[in-house]
Amino acid sequence: VLHGNWPELFTEGQNAEKPAEELFRVERGGDYGWPYCYYDSERNDKVLAPEYGGDGQAVGRCAEARDPVLAFPAHWAPNALAFYTGSQFPEQYGGGLFIAFHGSWNRAPLAQQGYRVVFVPFTGGRAGTTYETFADGFAGPDVGPQTALHRPTGLAQGPDGSLYVTDDKGGRVYRIVYAR
Repeated sequence: VLHGNWPELFTEGQNAEKPAEELFRVERGGDYGWPYCYYDSERNDKVLAPEYGGDGQAVGRCAEARDPVLAFPAHWAPNALAFYTGSQFPEQYGGGLFIAFHGSWNRAPLAQQGYRVVFVPFTGGRAGTTYETFADGFAGPDVGPQTALHRPTGLAQGPDGSLYVTDDKGGRVYRIVYAR
């Protein structure tokens, strides 16, 4: 909570948009910055976290940290990843990555977001530079941590290639199939 802890450095709006959720290709010995750095989507750069002397501008030791391969909006709370190895869905999903976002609780004064499953295409074992919302509407009409009807938590691929999504708010397991 950047504004709540450092109101002299961050506005409420910046608090809602920072830090980004990050997707990395992890390699042995790689420095990804945690816990000292965070990715600032506004700057498209890693910056030093205020807990370690950062002011929202200083890069410091983060200059050596690797950037994410893809950044998502702040506070979406990714809970699960699943690479798709099935053949039920169209070909463009093969080898790609599904991510279950549990949803935000601290994007005020902006609207809460997340509460969805996204898909990141992969080509040649590398993540694309964009993502698409694959399944949405879990929260229902009133999007918020207390009012959401459902919150995606886990992912699994079924033997038939369907995608299972668990929900820790409504206590359900969704099975997503592709109808040709």
